[in-house]
Amino acid sequence: MKRKARFLLITGAAVSAALMLSGCGLANGGGGGSTKLAVWHQLSGSGNEAMQAVVDGYNEEHPDAEFTNRQLADGEADTVVRTGISGKNPPAVLQFEGFKQTEDYAKAGLLTDITEWWESNKDSFSYADSQSVKSLCSYEGKVYCIPLDLYTSNVLYANPEILKQYDIQMPTKVSDFIDIAAKLKGTGVSAVSLYSGEGWQAAQWWYLLAIQRCGIDTINAAAAQDGVTWDDPCFLQAAEDLASLANAGVFPEGVAGSDYNSMMSLFLSGKAAFMQTGSWFEQTIAETPPPFEVQGAAFPQIDPSAPSVEQLGGVNEGFGIPSAVEDTEASYAFLDYLAQKSTGKLFSEASAMNLIAGSEASLPDGLKPAWDQAAAAFESGGQGFITYFEGLVEPAVGDQAMYNGATAVAAGTMTPSDFVTSVQAAAAQVAG
Repeated sequence: MKRKARFLLITGAAVSAALMLSGCGLANGGGGGSTKLAVWHQLSGSGNEAMQAVVDGYNEEHPDAEFTNRQLADGEADTVVRTGISGKNPPAVLQFEGFKQTEDYAKAGLLTDITEWWESNKDSFSYADSQSVKSLCSYEGKVYCIPLDLYTSNVLYANPEILKQYDIQMPTKVSDFIDIAAKLKGTGVSAVSLYSGEGWQAAQWWYLLAIQRCGIDTINAAAAQDGVTWDDPCFLQAAEDLASLANAGVFPEGVAGSDYNSMMSLFLSGKAAFMQTGSWFEQTIAETPPPFEVQGAAFPQIDPSAPSVEQLGGVNEGFGIPSAVEDTEASYAFLDYLAQKSTGKLFSEASAMNLIAGSEASLPDGLKPAWDQAAAAFESGGQGFITYFEGLVEPAVGDQAMYNGATAVAAGTMTPSDFVTSVQAAAAQVAG
């Protein structure tokens, strides 16, 4: 299971370091005349099982170029991808996080330009011409990867048994959480399960609120430090919204002290009415069904009378071909196979919102509301999606200032003003 859809930043220095490691790439089939080929990816759980089924199907059709399936664990993926993409024996097909990685890898000459293949095959994908897909895989007008799964964090999961027991309605506006917390006070049940020891969990609440308060264009401008700063009023208001929820007791005690597993455990054990996380949680539900039927809904609006269709998330799995692959014939053949509707069906049935055209028909019922939201974002005429903010900025801004500050706001140990000021200070230091 992919626990968080975040995009790892690879700085120019990191790419240079990867190039220096080119002589010590991990042994795996790729170019160099190897008859054993490989696809490396970061899908786990049922996603990995779906990829194994894809590999098995491909091998049945292409017995002379047998592929192997390598799933990269979360903790090792960044290092292994950087080493593999720059090594002498890279995998034939490699999944990476796109966006900034696409830019950095393409600049370093580590990716094969697949523009011609994409133009001939993009009709096999839903929303192929969307800004979200272009941002994932394109650099300077050329295409270096293909999209696979879509994730959105605009999802609120609910325990309907708790809602029925305490006469709670699904929230339609963010402030409803405050009333729900008041109703649950003293019951031993939290309104929302949120533990942010890793930082990204509370940060995603601020991201969701900032999207509604500021809009995607403003967020992108702040990330680029182009006439907008992170301490502008709309970002401060989003932080104040988060603080209001925290001060009202919406989140459990110790919000800063535990991790995502603890957050899931609190919800799945029936100790929290709601939990906000990404659509990837559907895979957890499918793989380990909880003792109650989890209900999914859209993350509520700040102002339902003026709703935002913009989404946090997007396509965060790009499959490309390392440039060090000497014979790309099998690599392209695997991309051909990956783009088939039957392949998309495998991933959809594994509880992933797949972008291979037509695969949405095979989604489980729990993901259909999230797909409908995603479709509205794609069809809105604007950018529709924005990636997790840490994927837009350097680690000192995202992984540190945003993660740590949002967690402190949710825990009540930092003021909203100090939070946005610290984010902007980190951005200014990086820019300077």
